[in-house]
Amino acid sequence: MKRKFLEDLGLENDVVEKIMAEAGKDTTALKAKVDDLAEQINVKDTTISEKNKKIAELEKVDVEAIKQEQFELGKAEGSKEIQDFKKQNALEKALANYKAKDTNILSKMLDMDKIKFNDKFEIVEGLEEQINPLKESHDYLFNSDKPLPKFSDKTPGANNGTEISKEDFKKMSYKDRVALKQEQPEVYENLKD
Repeated sequence: MKRKFLEDLGLENDVVEKIMAEAGKDTTALKAKVDDLAEQINVKDTTISEKNKKIAELEKVDVEAIKQEQFELGKAEGSKEIQDFKKQNALEKALANYKAKDTNILSKMLDMDKIKFNDKFEIVEGLEEQINPLKESHDYLFNSDKPLPKFSDKTPGANNGTEISKEDFKKMSYKDRVALKQEQPEVYENLKD
């Protein structure tokens, strides 16, 4: 409503002022509401614009290429796992040929980078060079070709040429002592003191 319109109607200035003040209250409240709604629309428009940009970026992504890439990656990793498995089996077989007692322990002691395999996953080099020193330094990890000493007389105190002296006992390896203890516990007990 316009002031001029009210004045032309012949209303007094006080009345015109009151009417204008009351109309101003309504107008101010409505203007605030309009401004608030306009701000909400601007925020939503900005959000929609950002989402549309993201959608456009995602539409450019080649999903099939990503699927193919992931497939190839999985295939390569699976292939490597199979190769590692075949190499480990070949190593265990080779270590069994060296009469290894525990192939897991021995395989951890080996430098796998120095061991070379052919296409059939057979070891072609690098193992023997590492096993021979281990046989010398860690002979307990391998089954021995040396026969254990035989003790035939189980009668304590009888000497028929098979009695073991304390010096012989001290020179015996750990394996030989274990065998003596199992086969002749009484002789072992007498010698260990």
